[in-house]
Amino acid sequence: MKLLEVADNEIVTMDDYPIYDLQIGVSDGVILKLYFRIFQKHCADIIARTIILPKELVASAFDKKIKKKFDDFKNNHPQVKYFALDGNHRTTAASLTKSKIPAILFENDNDCKEIQKMNNSAEVFRPHTNNSINECVLELKDHFLKVNQFYTVAEKTKRMVDDMSIDMPQYMRDSFNQK
Repeated sequence: MKLLEVADNEIVTMDDYPIYDLQIGVSDGVILKLYFRIFQKHCADIIARTIILPKELVASAFDKKIKKKFDDFKNNHPQVKYFALDGNHRTTAASLTKSKIPAILFENDNDCKEIQKMNNSAEVFRPHTNNSINECVLELKDHFLKVNQFYTVAEKTKRMVDDMSIDMPQYMRDSFNQK
């Protein structure tokens, strides 16, 4: 398990567009607002890191059809190194504030066991922790078989910022659009 600080264009995110609490009528986006303020105030060290896996590990589980789609994506995104297993609100907030994404790189079963211990001691919070690296990979494989598309965190965030039908506070859009 390695602790990393990762750019938003290096991570493939799960396709939860738009993130759940920004969908009309779900809530007022309080979770994203909270994480946005945490990143804006440079306090990200108080929140759980996003779990990421090496792209090669995840891609090795794809069937032929999704592998072809991912290879095309990868050719247009040579900077991509990882898949995010969780952390959609956190990664979006980091991207909106131009911050690096605090991450934990999982590479083997021991990493899963270690995060379970940390979860039990409240050092991190992930309500569902996979028991093995294979379970992590299969979770991502199943997700991408259903959605059949890939985005980096940066791309998904930009899409949300540009989509005026999403109920996102203007200050978040302004933060993202700052040079």
